[in-house]
Amino acid sequence: MKQSFIAVLISLTLLGCASDDKTENLSETIYFPMKEYIEVTALGLDGTGIIKELNVNGEKEIIKDTLTSNRWLEELDFFKKADISRPSLSSSYETQKSADYLIHKLKEGEKGEVQRIVIKYEDGVIKEVSFFIKNSNLFYNSETRGVIFNQSQTGKLDHFVVETIQKVIFLKPNKMIVSASVVW
Repeated sequence: MKQSFIAVLISLTLLGCASDDKTENLSETIYFPMKEYIEVTALGLDGTGIIKELNVNGEKEIIKDTLTSNRWLEELDFFKKADISRPSLSSSYETQKSADYLIHKLKEGEKGEVQRIVIKYEDGVIKEVSFFIKNSNLFYNSETRGVIFNQSQTGKLDHFVVETIQKVIFLKPNKMIVSASVVW
């Protein structure tokens, strides 16, 4: 039931994206609805377990827990932050569509932290969702990459990985990798 709700939500959003009507409400999204996708995914994970490996500069920690949907939202927060479905970004990204992929890439010269979002489909079901975020100024550089892998048969979240590298001028870089699996 929840899987079909996700499919309907994504389908309706993508159908809305295909419209050529120039009088559309500007608050409607023209990009993949990352925030909504993560929120629906988290609702479907309520009460499921997680096995997470947290690696910070080579120091590893394994965490096992059962999470509520709110806690899943916290775990998937990097993906929510990669949402580009805002009217202010409506012309900032190039979009490529095929039967297997939906790709949003920041246009040359446009300002934005989210550099790329890639959605991979398999038989019409979302198989992978990935993003790349880059933030830099004179004193600080940060890059974050993340990918969600869904089960082929059900489309439910199977596991995800988020990697962040932060470099502050004159300091050694910090590298954090979170690898987590859902325990159904």
